[in-house]
This record gives sequence, C-alpha cells and structure tokens, in this order.
Amino acid sequence: MISNLTIILVTFCSEKIIKQTLKILSNLGCSVIVVDNASQDNTVNIIKNDFPDINLIVLSHNIGYGRANNIALNQTKTKYALLLNPDAYISENDILLCLQIMQDNNNIAIAGPVVYNAKIHNNSLIDNGICLKKNKKPSQKSNENYSLNQFITGAGMFLNMSIMQKIGFFDEGFFLYCEDNEICKRVIKKGYNTAIIKKAKILHLGSQSSSINLAEIERTYWHRFGWSKLYYTEKIWGKTIAKLRAIRMLFKFSFLCLKEYLLLKKINKQNSQALKGTWAYFCGSKAFDNQQQPLG
Repeated sequence: MISNLTIILVTFCSEKIIKQTLKILSNLGCSVIVVDNASQDNTVNIIKNDFPDINLIVLSHNIGYGRANNIALNQTKTKYALLLNPDAYISENDILLCLQIMQDNNNIAIAGPVVYNAKIHNNSLIDNGICLKKNKKPSQKSNENYSLNQFITGAGMFLNMSIMQKIGFFDEGFFLYCEDNEICKRVIKKGYNTAIIKKAKILHLGSQSSSINLAEIERTYWHRFGWSKLYYTEKIWGKTIAKLRAIRMLFKFSFLCLKEYLLLKKINKQNSQALKGTWAYFCGSKAFDNQQQPLG
C-alpha cells in the first residue's frame, strides 16, 4: 500500500534536521519529493550528496508553503500524498494505518494523525505530550478509527489525490500561514471529509524546520499576524467581513504599538509587522509583488 504514496517536504534552511528526516523516509520504499524554497544554508548540498535518489526541486526564490507544495503535487502520480514538515516524524506503521483508513473511507479527502509535541533529548526524539493547538476540538461525528475535524495541520497532511485534483490544491494567494485552514474549509464545503486518525501519531518539533535570519522572521510576522489572517477571512466570509476585521486589527495593533513606544520607547517587531501586514491588506496589496517576490 505504501507504494501508492508520495511524501512531499518543503524545505527552507533546514540543514540541522533534513538529514535525519530523509534517512527515515528513504527507507520506506515510497516516492519522496523535496521542494527547496531557495535555502541559504547547506540544505540542498546535503540532499544532493547524501540522498541522490530523492526527487529534489530547487527553487530560485522562496515562494512559500502552498505554492511549493503545489509544484510537487502537480507531479504526483500516486493515489495518495503526504505533506510532511521537515521537523515532523511519523512511523511506517502510522502511515499505513492512515492510508488504510482513507482507502476504506473514500469520502475522506484530507487526513492527519494526532499531533504530539516532541523534543530532542540525548540525541533522541521523544514525545513531549499532545499538541492541543494542532488538534482542535473534533466534531461529534466520530468512530473508533477517526473523528471528523475542521482542521488538519499542514505539518502532516494526507491527501486523497483523486479528490484533491478535482477540488484544487493550495490557494496560491497565500505566502505563509492559513493555507492549511483554507484548503480544509474548501474540502468540507465541497461535501468531503477531513479527519483525524485516532490511533496514528506524528511527532512535531515545531519551529525547528529552519534557521532563518531576523529579516525572514519579520516577514513571517507580516503574513502570520496580519495579511494572511485577513486573506483567509476574505476567502471564507467575503471581502466585506475581511475589511471590517482589518479595521479592528488596525486599531488593535496601532494601540499596542503606541503603548509599547510610550512605555518602553521601542516597539515589538511582531506587533509592528502585524500592523504593516494588516494595513497592506486593507489597501489592497497581495502577498507577492509583481515579480512574485513575497512582501513583508
């Protein structure tokens, strides 16, 4: 069954963890595609030298999570795909369990294992407890194998390719953040299911898939706390609701920035970038400029 699966990873400055991740995946016997978002470290060289059989796609600039995954998804020929963060780990048995349940329930378009936080201790990956943030409360529709859920995290997302080819992959209007929320909402709206596989487990280190500089961090704040939230609101609820939310966010972040400046004589970068991203959305800016470079 695992031969029906393609595993897709999007990397960006992931040299610290990519070798360990690919060593596990390369022994599974399924197709693996890595899309590198113009890493500025040694990620690409590690993959080329240590894993020459892996399908590596190297991009000239960082196009974000959704667009990079779409490149690999459009090349995928298998029945299922698994989108996996470079800092997320899943066993072969858990992969097989997810695939079996999706095969037995062909209305499940997207599935994910239960997400657990993880940490490195004495060079070993250990379970650090369930991740409440990435396991949002399921609906009442549940059985012993899975529970229907409105959100499956992009850290470990199984796709039924025959369904997703009809619905469409990630919305390429996003650069980073909220694209996994949007695709799940779209699947449900089309009458398909998104499900958490109860007995399958994924370990997620979180925030360790890349080592990025301050400018890159500030750009992620621009999208994560400002622009992407509003674009997601627009996609789900419409532009009017998104504009109203933008006004509320403008007041919120303006107040926070002013308060910080008056009390501390400096402004938290997260709040200032959120304010800039919110203002950009309100003024009609997209996530990318005319040269398809991400803003922020």
